[in-house]
Amino acid sequence: MRTTYRFLRAHFLQRLIPRSRIAFNPRKPVEIVGYLSMAVGIGESARLCADSLSEAGRAISLSDVSTNPDENSFAGWMPSHLSVELPGSRIWHLNPPMLPRAILKKGVSNFTSAFNIGYFAWELEVVPAEWRNGLRYMNAVFVPSEFTRRAIAPLTKAPVIVVPHPVTEKPATEGMREKFGIAKDAFLVSFIFSAGSSINRKNPQAVIEAFRIFSAECPSAFLLMKASGDISNDEGLRELVGSVAGDSRISIVTDKLSNSEINGLIRSSDAYLSLHRSEGFGLTVAEAIMQHTPVVSTAWSGTADFCDPDNTWLVGSSLIPVVDTHPEFAALEGAVWADPSPEEAAAYLREIFRAPELAREKAEKAREFLLRYLAENSYEKALQKLAAMQAS
Repeated sequence: MRTTYRFLRAHFLQRLIPRSRIAFNPRKPVEIVGYLSMAVGIGESARLCADSLSEAGRAISLSDVSTNPDENSFAGWMPSHLSVELPGSRIWHLNPPMLPRAILKKGVSNFTSAFNIGYFAWELEVVPAEWRNGLRYMNAVFVPSEFTRRAIAPLTKAPVIVVPHPVTEKPATEGMREKFGIAKDAFLVSFIFSAGSSINRKNPQAVIEAFRIFSAECPSAFLLMKASGDISNDEGLRELVGSVAGDSRISIVTDKLSNSEINGLIRSSDAYLSLHRSEGFGLTVAEAIMQHTPVVSTAWSGTADFCDPDNTWLVGSSLIPVVDTHPEFAALEGAVWADPSPEEAAAYLREIFRAPELAREKAEKAREFLLRYLAENSYEKALQKLAAMQAS
């Protein structure tokens, strides 16, 4: 039944949704629609958007269309400048496969009563048919990186504007090493990922391989990976955890951690290692940079906007065909993604280990660059761009 629904949604429901004829009005409030009460990356992107526009003084309203709300996790979260006035525009922090359900829930007439902006975070150069169908009813599209813009812009006549996730330095819990029994003098490497967004794309297997090469020469090294996912129902995650069973220097945590605990883990790390095959943006990489942690990252896809050889350690990669059972990536003809070198990543970890002061200096450069980049490409500036386009 799920397969049938996906087919109907992709080929029929997406085509039934009409495009709004409303012009963008910069003086009216903006409604942010998304999984606002869910602890998932796409929910975090919606919350970051709301916070950013609110802090810029823009009047906003919120529409939570969460499928599995976790109200306890975000009970204290609420931006200021909330408006009760009807919105003139909406930013949909939902990828096209999620849109029909949310649009039908809110009502088609409601959808066409505002200028609709899709915030689409796609991770490959080849775009699925359903995404192309979803583009046709959006008045504008925001994307998190130049990588994603290059993939999506040729498929729509609507404006496509790069708006990176507005990452900030968030509170970080102290004592995370003690919490997980990691020695104070251990060289701690960390990686945070969600198994639900394709464990192959996040590529934790390569992180483990790189760490094992590195740790053979560094007895004090420890790898801690925080994985989001249900180990009882996710075979890939279960196999990953099983692959490190009995290794006293590698731990994969699947327990739920608060945002401040995750930030604390990253901040207490000596290096953050992301050997992703592809990222639309690279939220955890940016968060690690904000926490002043040296970053080793794949030299491809969305992270290239804010990671370069002057501020991060970039791992060279060949491009290989995408092979994945995830519904978003299965049977995408001609799609490729990165195959980063664990050996090169291990060499960079050795470099950071041998020269920690130089590594921290480089990490500060990364943070300074990221702060400038985010300020130059904010949501507020994107909305101003849209207003200028409408006026011209």
